[in-house]
Amino acid sequence: MTKPKLYYAQVSPAARSTLLTIGALGLDVELVPVNLMAGEHLTPQFLKKNPLHTIPTLEDGDFTLFDSHAINAYLVTKYGKNDSLYPKDLQKRAIVDQRLHFDSGVVFPRMGAIVGDLLRGGAKTIAKEKADLVSQAYQSLEVLLEGKNFVAGNEVTIADFSLVSTVSSCNSAIVPIASNTYPRITAWLSRMQALPYYESNQIIIWFIRAFLYLPDLLKFILYTTNNMSTKLYYYEASAPARFILMLIKALNLDVELIRIDLVEKEHLKESFLKLNPTHTVPTLDDNGFVVWDSHSIAQYLADKFDEKGTFYPKTLEQRTIVNQMLFFESGLLFPAMANAVRPLFYDNATSIPVEKINAIENALGFLETFLGRNEYLAGEYLSIADISALATVNTIEIFYKISETKFPKVFSWLVKLKGQHFYEASLEGIEKFRNMFVPLLK
Repeated sequence: MTKPKLYYAQVSPAARSTLLTIGALGLDVELVPVNLMAGEHLTPQFLKKNPLHTIPTLEDGDFTLFDSHAINAYLVTKYGKNDSLYPKDLQKRAIVDQRLHFDSGVVFPRMGAIVGDLLRGGAKTIAKEKADLVSQAYQSLEVLLEGKNFVAGNEVTIADFSLVSTVSSCNSAIVPIASNTYPRITAWLSRMQALPYYESNQIIIWFIRAFLYLPDLLKFILYTTNNMSTKLYYYEASAPARFILMLIKALNLDVELIRIDLVEKEHLKESFLKLNPTHTVPTLDDNGFVVWDSHSIAQYLADKFDEKGTFYPKTLEQRTIVNQMLFFESGLLFPAMANAVRPLFYDNATSIPVEKINAIENALGFLETFLGRNEYLAGEYLSIADISALATVNTIEIFYKISETKFPKVFSWLVKLKGQHFYEASLEGIEKFRNMFVPLLK
């Protein structure tokens, strides 16, 4: 049998997380170095494998996959001797998924924003406000590690591999981690460094710093559940919350909805912080099991209540493609939208600069590419990946007209999804966001 082939570059935190996974599994994989400085990831041959031109990219027979989080979950599921690295137990897996999205949607993009400034923006120093965002991510990680040896419990998982590759890079070259400020992170890093296969994440500081000058960076957060007493804490204007509201309707679930008014800062109250120290919505409480990040919540709800796998397939390869598209949404599409709108709410901005519109068009361009291959994002079936992306694109539509001429596949996909019965669950929230946002534009 042909062994799997991994296209990688040692300088990439994402690639190193997959090397850690391979090391933990003791897996025989053909490693194919990709010279980013020479633009090998932009060649037509590589773009056929991965239109996002990111690393790592995996080939396993005739199955090709990108995004390290999705790759790592796939490798453990297919080749792991047991499920310790990615548990089959629903609640344990939900926590691992939650931490994976915390890396994909929070920690890595904040590092990537700094690298982008140094790489493409001509910055010579790291902007304080962006360094502060990395420090806030450290603070959240410090809380998540309370009472645990590793990020998802007392056993190492693929969530540790993703986060340690990103955090160690930040620590080495961007925002150093002070042991007196972050004692749990410091102890966790030491435990990770003691793993027999950790050497694949050991790279010297100058090599990390070289990463700041590579041309291709950005890589692609929460979860919980319910049965007898499922509660969803939400704010209707939030795109991630609208995603879960639509999924709840699609699955016809009986969930208690608890509105958290972000404008009144109800998400910062002590009672909510006990549920979710990252103070984000949506947050799910399923009989005392709490998880946040809309992607993780969706995976959990679909696993628990969608027995047929209608929206989240049971087969490994199909599920892996859905996961890949979820990470695309959390790591590229959603950040492009959020980076465009956030300054108007928090920094008194009155317009969206052209470079942020360009980032949105870039993300929509990838969406167009994916939809050029299939009717829906992950294939010929509607999945949670489509509903997740729909919620974000609905927000984008409020300030950016999606042209049928420029993005015909996206336009057609939107028409189809807006015709689904679950779409009405998002309408109140879309209008709420519109009424909040449009008056800020001058």
